[in-house]
Amino acid sequence: MKIQKPPRLSRAFGRSTPGALCEPFSVTTTFPGGRCTLLVVVGDLDLSTVAIFVECAEIALRRGGALVVDLGGVTFCTGAGFRTLHGVQRTADEAAVPVAWVVGTPALRRLLRGSGAAGFSCYGDRADALAAAG
Repeated sequence: MKIQKPPRLSRAFGRSTPGALCEPFSVTTTFPGGRCTLLVVVGDLDLSTVAIFVECAEIALRRGGALVVDLGGVTFCTGAGFRTLHGVQRTADEAAVPVAWVVGTPALRRLLRGSGAAGFSCYGDRADALAAAG
């Protein structure tokens, strides 16, 4: 299953010139080996895209089994995106579903680990996260 949002005008704190298009946002869901669910997130994780991510994550959490969230393609994460990542981790903890986070950028890894929130298991690549998820 792939949910994709079309490109939109950038409103992200002057990150680009007015009228420039941002990366299209998408969340792709796959079931590698049938034992876990893999969500691959690409694009900006902000107020206009978090609902799509939350919907996909909730479906994956209801399915059961481990969840691997690959954030390697996330190009920008706002405060709304950060709060959403925490919300997904909290929901997974309540449902006793293990979550492995693939974090491609050092900045996002520091943000998740340095937030003081327990439970974020961060991995540098997808293979390590899938192996940890079982």
